[in-house]
Amino acid sequence: MEFDRRQELRKGLLQGLVWVLVACVFLVLANVAKPAEAADVAVDVSEPFDRSSLLFPYYEVPDVLNSAAMHHNNRLASRLLTQLQSLNTLTTQYCAGGAALAALNEQYSKAYLTWLELSALVTGPMLTNNTVRQIDFRPLRLNLLERAIQKQPVGADQMALVGSPAKGFPAYEYLLTQPSFKLATAPCAYAREVVQDLIRVVSELKWTTVKNMASDEDEQANALQADMQLYFNQLVGAVHNLAWERMEKSMLKASDQGAAGKGVIWPFSELNLTTRAWAAQWRGIEPLLVLGSPQVPDGAQQVIPLEAYLRGLGQIGLADNLVKHSAAASLRLQTIALNKPELNQDSRAQSIEQSIKALKALKTFLEQDVAKGLNVSIQFSSSDGD
Repeated sequence: MEFDRRQELRKGLLQGLVWVLVACVFLVLANVAKPAEAADVAVDVSEPFDRSSLLFPYYEVPDVLNSAAMHHNNRLASRLLTQLQSLNTLTTQYCAGGAALAALNEQYSKAYLTWLELSALVTGPMLTNNTVRQIDFRPLRLNLLERAIQKQPVGADQMALVGSPAKGFPAYEYLLTQPSFKLATAPCAYAREVVQDLIRVVSELKWTTVKNMASDEDEQANALQADMQLYFNQLVGAVHNLAWERMEKSMLKASDQGAAGKGVIWPFSELNLTTRAWAAQWRGIEPLLVLGSPQVPDGAQQVIPLEAYLRGLGQIGLADNLVKHSAAASLRLQTIALNKPELNQDSRAQSIEQSIKALKALKTFLEQDVAKGLNVSIQFSSSDGD
Protein backbone atom coordinates (compact mmCIF):
# COMPACT_ATOMS: atom_id res chain seq x y z
CA MET A 1 0.00 0.00 0.00
CA GLU A 2 2.89 2.32 0.84
CA PHE A 3 4.37 1.43 -2.55
CA ASP A 4 1.09 2.37 -4.32
CA ARG A 5 1.02 5.69 -2.47
CA ARG A 6 4.57 6.46 -3.60
CA GLN A 7 3.66 5.57 -7.15
CA GLU A 8 0.66 7.89 -7.07
CA LEU A 9 2.82 10.68 -5.61
CA ARG A 10 5.47 10.17 -8.29
CA LYS A 11 2.78 10.16 -10.97
CA GLY A 12 1.29 13.39 -9.61
CA LEU A 13 4.67 15.10 -9.59
CA LEU A 14 5.33 14.04 -13.17
CA GLN A 15 1.95 15.35 -14.28
CA GLY A 16 2.64 18.64 -12.52
CA LEU A 17 5.99 18.98 -14.26
CA VAL A 18 4.36 18.30 -17.62
CA TRP A 19 1.81 21.06 -17.06
CA VAL A 20 4.55 23.48 -16.02
CA LEU A 21 6.47 22.61 -19.19
CA VAL A 22 3.39 23.13 -21.33
CA ALA A 23 2.79 26.53 -19.72
CA CYS A 24 6.40 27.58 -20.36
CA VAL A 25 6.18 26.56 -23.99
CA PHE A 26 2.95 28.51 -24.36
CA LEU A 27 4.53 31.64 -22.92
CA VAL A 28 7.52 31.34 -25.23
CA LEU A 29 5.29 30.94 -28.26
CA ALA A 30 3.15 33.87 -27.17
CA ASN A 31 6.21 36.09 -26.93
CA VAL A 32 7.54 34.94 -30.29
CA ALA A 33 4.20 35.80 -31.83
CA LYS A 34 4.60 39.44 -30.82
CA PRO A 35 5.84 41.78 -33.55
CA ALA A 36 9.63 41.97 -33.54
CA GLU A 37 9.49 45.74 -33.68
CA ALA A 38 6.94 46.21 -30.90
CA ALA A 39 9.43 48.42 -29.08
CA ASP A 40 9.16 50.87 -31.98
CA VAL A 41 5.47 51.50 -31.41
CA ALA A 42 5.73 53.31 -28.08
CA VAL A 43 8.20 54.66 -25.60
CA ASP A 44 9.34 52.05 -23.12
CA VAL A 45 8.97 53.46 -19.61
CA SER A 46 11.07 51.29 -17.32
CA GLU A 47 10.19 50.77 -13.68
CA PRO A 48 11.95 53.23 -11.35
CA PHE A 49 14.74 51.76 -9.27
CA ASP A 50 16.78 52.86 -6.28
CA ARG A 51 20.18 54.36 -7.06
CA SER A 52 21.21 55.01 -3.44
CA SER A 53 23.02 51.67 -3.04
CA LEU A 54 25.03 52.04 -6.27
CA LEU A 55 28.61 53.26 -5.97
CA PHE A 56 29.71 55.28 -8.99
CA PRO A 57 33.37 55.81 -9.84
CA TYR A 58 34.83 59.08 -11.03
CA TYR A 59 34.49 58.96 -14.82
CA GLU A 60 36.85 60.85 -17.08
CA VAL A 61 35.44 62.80 -20.04
CA PRO A 62 36.86 60.28 -22.58
CA ASP A 63 35.09 57.47 -20.66
CA VAL A 64 31.72 59.14 -21.30
CA LEU A 65 32.33 60.15 -24.91
CA ASN A 66 33.94 56.86 -25.95
CA SER A 67 31.20 54.77 -24.34
CA ALA A 68 28.56 56.72 -26.30
CA ALA A 69 30.53 56.35 -29.54
CA MET A 70 31.15 52.62 -29.19
CA HIS A 71 27.99 51.33 -27.53
CA HIS A 72 25.39 53.76 -28.86
CA ASN A 73 26.43 55.35 -32.16
CA ASN A 74 28.38 52.46 -33.71
CA ARG A 75 25.82 49.91 -32.52
CA LEU A 76 22.94 51.82 -34.11
CA ALA A 77 24.92 52.55 -37.29
CA SER A 78 25.66 48.84 -37.67
CA ARG A 79 21.99 47.96 -37.18
CA LEU A 80 20.93 50.61 -39.69
CA LEU A 81 23.39 49.33 -42.29
CA THR A 82 22.03 45.79 -41.90
CA GLN A 83 18.45 47.03 -42.27
CA LEU A 84 19.31 49.07 -45.38
CA GLN A 85 20.96 46.04 -46.95
CA SER A 86 17.76 44.08 -46.32
CA LEU A 87 15.78 46.96 -47.83
CA ASN A 88 18.03 46.88 -50.89
CA THR A 89 17.41 43.15 -51.34
CA LEU A 90 13.64 43.57 -50.95
CA THR A 91 13.56 46.54 -53.33
CA THR A 92 15.37 44.53 -56.00
CA GLN A 93 12.94 41.66 -55.49
CA TYR A 94 9.90 43.97 -55.57
CA CYS A 95 11.03 45.62 -58.80
CA ALA A 96 11.35 42.16 -60.33
CA GLY A 97 7.95 41.04 -59.05
CA GLY A 98 9.31 38.85 -56.25
CA ALA A 99 8.24 40.77 -53.13
CA ALA A 100 5.09 42.43 -51.82
CA LEU A 101 4.76 46.17 -51.29
CA ALA A 102 3.68 45.55 -47.68
CA ALA A 103 7.02 43.87 -46.96
CA LEU A 104 8.82 46.84 -48.47
CA ASN A 105 6.83 49.26 -46.31
CA GLU A 106 7.64 47.29 -43.19
CA GLN A 107 11.36 47.07 -43.92
CA TYR A 108 11.58 50.76 -44.81
CA SER A 109 9.83 51.63 -41.53
CA LYS A 110 12.35 49.58 -39.53
CA ALA A 111 15.28 51.23 -41.28
CA TYR A 112 13.94 54.75 -40.94
CA LEU A 113 13.07 54.39 -37.26
CA THR A 114 16.61 53.17 -36.59
CA TRP A 115 17.93 56.15 -38.54
CA LEU A 116 15.88 58.51 -36.35
CA GLU A 117 17.26 56.82 -33.24
CA LEU A 118 20.83 57.17 -34.53
CA SER A 119 20.47 60.74 -35.81
CA ALA A 120 18.72 62.05 -32.69
CA LEU A 121 22.15 63.11 -31.40
CA VAL A 122 24.38 64.41 -34.17
CA THR A 123 28.05 63.88 -33.30
CA GLY A 124 31.28 62.59 -34.79
CA PRO A 125 31.24 61.71 -38.50
CA MET A 126 27.54 62.56 -38.75
CA LEU A 127 28.30 66.12 -37.70
CA THR A 128 31.51 66.39 -39.76
CA ASN A 129 29.94 64.98 -42.93
CA ASN A 130 26.59 66.76 -42.47
CA THR A 131 24.96 63.35 -42.89
CA VAL A 132 21.45 64.41 -41.88
CA ARG A 133 21.34 66.91 -44.73
CA GLN A 134 22.79 64.34 -47.11
CA ILE A 135 20.24 61.59 -46.60
CA ASP A 136 17.25 63.13 -44.77
CA PHE A 137 16.80 66.51 -46.45
CA ARG A 138 13.27 67.81 -45.98
CA PRO A 139 11.13 69.00 -47.62
CA LEU A 140 11.66 66.83 -50.66
CA ARG A 141 11.94 68.73 -53.95
CA LEU A 142 9.54 66.93 -56.27
CA ASN A 143 10.73 68.70 -59.42
CA LEU A 144 14.32 67.57 -58.74
CA LEU A 145 13.15 64.06 -57.94
CA GLU A 146 11.20 63.79 -61.19
CA ARG A 147 14.24 65.05 -63.11
CA ALA A 148 16.46 62.47 -61.41
CA ILE A 149 14.02 59.66 -62.25
CA GLN A 150 14.04 60.73 -65.89
CA LYS A 151 17.84 60.76 -66.03
CA GLN A 152 18.03 57.30 -64.39
CA PRO A 153 21.43 57.66 -62.68
CA VAL A 154 23.31 54.41 -62.01
CA GLY A 155 26.13 53.90 -59.52
CA ALA A 156 27.96 56.08 -57.01
CA ASP A 157 29.41 58.60 -59.46
CA GLN A 158 26.10 59.41 -61.13
CA MET A 159 24.16 59.48 -57.85
CA ALA A 160 26.72 61.96 -56.50
CA LEU A 161 25.47 64.42 -59.12
CA VAL A 162 21.91 64.19 -57.76
CA GLY A 163 21.20 66.83 -55.11
CA SER A 164 20.25 65.84 -51.56
CA PRO A 165 16.69 67.23 -51.95
CA ALA A 166 15.98 64.52 -54.55
CA LYS A 167 17.34 61.42 -52.82
CA GLY A 168 17.80 59.84 -49.41
CA PHE A 169 15.05 58.66 -47.10
CA PRO A 170 12.45 61.28 -48.17
CA ALA A 171 12.76 60.29 -51.85
CA TYR A 172 12.37 56.58 -51.13
CA GLU A 173 9.48 57.24 -48.75
CA TYR A 174 7.66 59.33 -51.36
CA LEU A 175 8.14 56.75 -54.12
CA LEU A 176 6.91 54.02 -51.79
CA THR A 177 3.53 55.74 -51.39
CA GLN A 178 2.91 56.55 -55.07
CA PRO A 179 0.59 54.51 -57.33
CA SER A 180 3.27 54.65 -60.06
CA PHE A 181 5.72 52.71 -57.89
CA LYS A 182 5.39 49.39 -59.68
CA LEU A 183 7.76 46.69 -60.81
CA ALA A 184 9.88 47.25 -63.90
CA THR A 185 9.31 51.05 -63.86
CA ALA A 186 11.67 54.03 -63.78
CA PRO A 187 10.63 54.99 -60.20
CA CYS A 188 11.41 51.45 -59.06
CA ALA A 189 14.83 51.51 -60.69
CA TYR A 190 15.59 54.87 -59.10
CA ALA A 191 14.47 53.60 -55.68
CA ARG A 192 17.12 50.86 -55.93
CA GLU A 193 19.78 53.48 -56.59
CA VAL A 194 18.53 55.58 -53.66
CA VAL A 195 18.86 52.65 -51.25
CA GLN A 196 22.33 51.79 -52.50
CA ASP A 197 23.33 55.44 -52.06
CA LEU A 198 22.03 55.32 -48.49
CA ILE A 199 24.12 52.22 -47.87
CA ARG A 200 27.24 53.98 -49.13
CA VAL A 201 26.70 56.97 -46.84
CA VAL A 202 25.83 54.95 -43.73
CA SER A 203 28.76 52.56 -44.23
CA GLU A 204 31.09 55.55 -43.73
CA LEU A 205 29.62 56.37 -40.31
CA LYS A 206 32.25 55.04 -37.92
CA TRP A 207 32.76 56.70 -34.56
CA THR A 208 36.29 56.52 -33.13
CA THR A 209 37.48 56.93 -29.56
CA VAL A 210 38.63 60.28 -28.23
CA LYS A 211 42.41 60.57 -28.23
CA ASN A 212 43.91 63.69 -26.74
CA MET A 213 47.25 64.35 -28.40
CA ALA A 214 48.06 67.53 -26.46
CA SER A 215 51.36 67.27 -24.58
CA ASP A 216 50.65 70.10 -22.16
CA GLU A 217 48.30 69.27 -19.25
CA ASP A 218 46.43 72.57 -19.56
CA GLU A 219 45.95 72.06 -23.29
CA GLN A 220 44.74 68.53 -22.65
CA ALA A 221 42.24 69.71 -20.02
CA ASN A 222 40.97 72.47 -22.32
CA ALA A 223 40.59 70.06 -25.23
CA LEU A 224 38.63 67.57 -23.13
CA GLN A 225 36.42 70.34 -21.78
CA ALA A 226 35.72 71.47 -25.34
CA ASP A 227 34.81 67.90 -26.32
CA MET A 228 32.39 67.60 -23.40
CA GLN A 229 30.93 71.01 -24.15
CA LEU A 230 30.22 70.03 -27.76
CA TYR A 231 28.70 66.70 -26.71
CA PHE A 232 26.52 68.37 -24.07
CA ASN A 233 25.30 71.08 -26.43
CA GLN A 234 24.41 68.50 -29.06
CA LEU A 235 22.48 66.59 -26.39
CA VAL A 236 20.55 69.72 -25.44
CA GLY A 237 19.98 70.38 -29.14
CA ALA A 238 18.63 66.85 -29.58
CA VAL A 239 15.96 67.44 -26.91
CA HIS A 240 15.10 70.79 -28.51
CA ASN A 241 14.86 69.21 -31.97
CA LEU A 242 12.40 66.58 -30.77
CA ALA A 243 10.26 69.06 -28.84
CA TRP A 244 10.16 71.87 -31.38
CA GLU A 245 11.15 70.69 -34.85
CA ARG A 246 9.52 67.26 -34.75
CA MET A 247 6.55 67.73 -32.42
CA GLU A 248 5.50 71.33 -31.80
CA LYS A 249 5.90 72.47 -35.41
CA SER A 250 3.88 69.46 -36.55
CA MET A 251 1.17 70.19 -33.99
CA LEU A 252 0.92 73.86 -35.00
CA LYS A 253 0.70 72.90 -38.66
CA ALA A 254 -2.01 70.35 -37.90
CA SER A 255 -3.89 73.00 -35.91
CA ASP A 256 -3.77 75.42 -38.85
CA GLN A 257 -4.97 72.69 -41.20
CA GLY A 258 -7.88 71.88 -38.91
CA ALA A 259 -8.83 75.55 -38.50
CA ALA A 260 -8.86 75.97 -42.28
CA GLY A 261 -11.21 73.01 -42.64
CA LYS A 262 -8.54 70.91 -44.35
CA GLY A 263 -7.63 67.34 -43.59
CA VAL A 264 -4.99 67.12 -40.85
CA ILE A 265 -1.81 65.48 -42.12
CA TRP A 266 0.80 64.46 -39.58
CA PRO A 267 4.42 63.71 -40.56
CA PHE A 268 4.93 60.12 -41.77
CA SER A 269 1.20 59.43 -41.36
CA GLU A 270 0.98 57.58 -44.69
CA LEU A 271 3.20 54.86 -43.23
CA ASN A 272 1.67 55.17 -39.74
CA LEU A 273 4.99 56.31 -38.30
CA THR A 274 4.12 59.63 -36.63
CA THR A 275 4.22 58.63 -32.96
CA ARG A 276 6.69 55.82 -33.65
CA ALA A 277 9.07 58.38 -35.13
CA TRP A 278 8.86 60.55 -32.01
CA ALA A 279 9.42 57.50 -29.82
CA ALA A 280 12.42 56.41 -31.90
CA GLN A 281 14.02 59.82 -31.59
CA TRP A 282 13.54 59.77 -27.82
CA ARG A 283 15.15 56.31 -27.68
CA GLY A 284 18.19 57.89 -29.30
CA ILE A 285 18.40 60.46 -26.48
CA GLU A 286 17.25 58.85 -23.23
CA PRO A 287 20.05 56.22 -22.84
CA LEU A 288 22.60 59.04 -23.05
CA LEU A 289 20.84 60.91 -20.25
CA VAL A 290 19.93 58.33 -17.61
CA LEU A 291 20.54 54.76 -16.52
CA GLY A 292 18.24 52.09 -17.93
CA SER A 293 18.95 49.49 -15.23
CA PRO A 294 20.21 49.36 -11.63
CA GLN A 295 23.78 48.73 -12.70
CA VAL A 296 26.88 50.90 -12.48
CA PRO A 297 27.99 51.26 -16.11
CA ASP A 298 31.41 50.14 -17.26
CA GLY A 299 32.49 52.28 -20.22
CA ALA A 300 34.13 49.28 -21.85
CA GLN A 301 30.78 47.49 -21.92
CA GLN A 302 27.96 50.03 -21.68
CA VAL A 303 27.08 53.64 -22.32
CA ILE A 304 27.94 55.96 -19.44
CA PRO A 305 24.95 58.31 -19.39
CA LEU A 306 25.05 61.87 -18.10
CA GLU A 307 23.39 60.74 -14.88
CA ALA A 308 26.24 58.35 -14.05
CA TYR A 309 28.84 60.98 -14.91
CA LEU A 310 27.16 63.46 -12.56
CA ARG A 311 26.97 60.90 -9.74
CA GLY A 312 30.65 60.13 -10.19
CA LEU A 313 31.35 63.84 -9.80
CA GLY A 314 29.33 63.91 -6.57
CA GLN A 315 26.50 65.91 -8.18
CA ILE A 316 23.82 63.67 -6.68
CA GLY A 317 21.06 66.30 -6.58
CA LEU A 318 21.53 67.17 -10.24
CA ALA A 319 21.54 63.49 -11.18
CA ASP A 320 18.32 62.83 -9.21
CA ASN A 321 16.56 65.78 -10.85
CA LEU A 322 17.77 64.68 -14.27
CA VAL A 323 16.15 61.29 -13.65
CA LYS A 324 12.88 63.00 -12.67
CA HIS A 325 12.79 65.22 -15.76
CA SER A 326 13.69 62.35 -18.09
CA ALA A 327 11.08 60.05 -16.52
CA ALA A 328 8.42 62.76 -16.92
CA ALA A 329 9.25 63.11 -20.62
CA SER A 330 9.15 59.33 -21.12
CA LEU A 331 5.78 59.05 -19.41
CA ARG A 332 4.25 61.87 -21.45
CA LEU A 333 5.57 60.50 -24.73
CA GLN A 334 4.09 57.11 -23.88
CA THR A 335 0.62 58.57 -23.34
CA ILE A 336 0.33 60.47 -26.64
CA ALA A 337 -3.16 59.73 -27.96
CA LEU A 338 -2.75 60.72 -31.60
CA ASN A 339 -4.08 57.42 -32.98
CA LYS A 340 -7.07 57.03 -30.67
CA PRO A 341 -10.19 57.76 -32.78
CA GLU A 342 -12.45 57.78 -29.72
CA LEU A 343 -10.81 61.03 -28.57
CA ASN A 344 -11.57 64.43 -30.07
CA GLN A 345 -8.93 66.66 -31.65
CA ASP A 346 -8.52 68.77 -28.49
CA SER A 347 -7.77 65.71 -26.35
CA ARG A 348 -5.18 64.47 -28.83
CA ALA A 349 -3.56 67.89 -29.01
CA GLN A 350 -3.45 68.09 -25.22
CA SER A 351 -1.53 64.80 -24.96
CA ILE A 352 1.06 66.11 -27.43
CA GLU A 353 1.27 69.49 -25.67
CA GLN A 354 2.01 67.75 -22.37
CA SER A 355 4.85 65.81 -24.00
CA ILE A 356 6.30 68.98 -25.50
CA LYS A 357 6.04 70.73 -22.14
CA ALA A 358 7.93 67.89 -20.41
CA LEU A 359 10.67 67.93 -23.05
CA LYS A 360 11.02 71.71 -22.80
CA ALA A 361 11.30 71.44 -19.01
CA LEU A 362 14.07 68.86 -19.50
CA LYS A 363 15.87 71.15 -21.94
CA THR A 364 15.63 74.12 -19.57
CA PHE A 365 16.97 72.01 -16.69
CA LEU A 366 19.92 70.87 -18.81
CA GLU A 367 20.70 74.43 -19.92
CA GLN A 368 20.32 76.15 -16.57
CA ASP A 369 21.34 73.58 -13.96
CA VAL A 370 23.33 70.73 -15.47
CA ALA A 371 25.43 73.04 -17.63
CA LYS A 372 26.44 74.96 -14.52
CA GLY A 373 27.25 71.72 -12.67
CA LEU A 374 29.47 70.56 -15.54
CA ASN A 375 31.01 74.00 -16.02
CA VAL A 376 30.08 74.10 -19.69
CA SER A 377 28.53 76.99 -21.59
CA ILE A 378 25.45 76.75 -23.79
CA GLN A 379 26.24 77.36 -27.43
CA PHE A 380 24.61 76.75 -30.79
CA SER A 381 24.06 73.12 -31.73
CA SER A 382 23.45 71.57 -35.12
CA SER A 383 19.70 71.73 -34.34
CA ASP A 384 19.67 75.52 -34.13
CA GLY A 385 18.59 77.58 -37.07
CA ASP A 386 16.20 74.98 -38.51
